[in-house]
Amino acid sequence: MDKSHGRDRLKELEHVIAEYQDQIFRFAFFRTGCFADAQDIVQDVFIKLYRDVGCLHAVSNLKGYLFRSISNACADYQRSWSRKRIEPLDQAVIPLEMQEGAVASHLLLVEEYNRIEGLLESLPAEQAEVIRLKVLDNLSFVEIAALFEIPVTTVKSRFKYGIDKLKTKIEKAKEVHHGL
Repeated sequence: MDKSHGRDRLKELEHVIAEYQDQIFRFAFFRTGCFADAQDIVQDVFIKLYRDVGCLHAVSNLKGYLFRSISNACADYQRSWSRKRIEPLDQAVIPLEMQEGAVASHLLLVEEYNRIEGLLESLPAEQAEVIRLKVLDNLSFVEIAALFEIPVTTVKSRFKYGIDKLKTKIEKAKEVHHGL
């Protein structure tokens, strides 16, 4: 590979990183519960993308490709640990180079993760994942269907049934809270 082709590929990768990094990091974080592991997963996916794909523009659905790659990497991560590792807020490892605003943002992300995961863990895994992708990652039903290679109607029904179960759970919790 000549140097100019390598520079062009690197510029393409920089553009992809700038466009998708935050979204896919959030996606990875909400699947791992660990800031550092999510960073590692995202970095590994970008490196693999650079090494394995000759021309990034040749990927017909780059966003779908990235989400699928992150999803697969997170599944591998989950299989490699016997239990989910969630960083306690007081023990969260935050890189030194992060500024104060980023530290606060990280802590809020961990709090949000814990709150949402607490709600979603009562759902079947397929329903919880569709809700995560739709609500947290802002993917369309069509994008989610493409990601899992299932019909859009299946995605919509998983979403609806999951949301219905969450609403029921929240209503029951409100009744208990108001009854006290």
